[in-house]
Amino acid sequence: MPQIHTQSSMSKAGALQKLREAMVFLKWRIHSAPIADKFDPILNPIEEYRGIYARLTGKSFSSARVLEIGYGAHPIRMIALMSMGIDVHGIDLDMPMLRFSPSRLIQILRTNGLERALKTAVRSLLFDRKEQADLRLALQTRGFAMSIEESRFLVGDAARFDYGPEPIDLIYSEDVFEHIAPESLELLMQRLASVVSSDAVLLIRPNIFTGITGGHLPEWYEYEVDQSFARRSEPWEHLRKRRYTANTYRNHLSRAEYRRLFSRHFDILEEKVTHPMLGVQWMTPEIRAELSTWSDEELFSNTVQFVLRPRTARA
Repeated sequence: MPQIHTQSSMSKAGALQKLREAMVFLKWRIHSAPIADKFDPILNPIEEYRGIYARLTGKSFSSARVLEIGYGAHPIRMIALMSMGIDVHGIDLDMPMLRFSPSRLIQILRTNGLERALKTAVRSLLFDRKEQADLRLALQTRGFAMSIEESRFLVGDAARFDYGPEPIDLIYSEDVFEHIAPESLELLMQRLASVVSSDAVLLIRPNIFTGITGGHLPEWYEYEVDQSFARRSEPWEHLRKRRYTANTYRNHLSRAEYRRLFSRHFDILEEKVTHPMLGVQWMTPEIRAELSTWSDEELFSNTVQFVLRPRTARA
């Protein structure tokens, strides 16, 4: 059974492009929001999870067994859930650096390769200590003391992992599924269907390839779309001229293809577009003619939360 394909960088992206994008991310970090609301985009969905879970199951979120698929290099949401007393685990192919240590860096080098180890070292030495201090303060303002349990950060292939005998009540994933190859996604959905409770809730929010943000170029990230500045690429570049290669793997799945994938294993109760009509101001008649094979639903979906339930779930 193949592993989930979630490479953080692909060799097709050249060194100059990687350097250029690294400088963009550095600028975002330097000019980040005040601590009071810096983590809002990451922490606010937790209340969304809580509300959806209670509405669909009639149960308290605080008693749910929760799993995050793809916690990534910045597992802030998982740390927040732990700090709130939620029984949460997460799984990722990349080993996290929760507290810097040379021995851990060597493990990351062996597990995830040189480029990931270098990125982790730079981030840990330059940013992570301050970010954790800021997160600690942000959680305190919400009434929680920060807690990190390293054993809850699982490393491995989510489609093959042994999650234990207890069924999982809620699974969430944010901006991860677009980085998983279609054949691996099929295996993953089969696995998730086998480990959830009968009335579980799955909240899967991929970035749809056909949206304006789907090419994964930093100048078209969702928080940059409405900004006015000189760009190297054009709107929907990845569907049109395709001159630039993203510095990450993308599976190119459309919203309709995600819908077909999920519906083979779960009932789709809701589809929520996070930013409806994002990028509409860039849609000229000329561009629309070029993209005539795509519907407005596809072109303006961008990030969509799919709310899923097992087919045996109680109504």
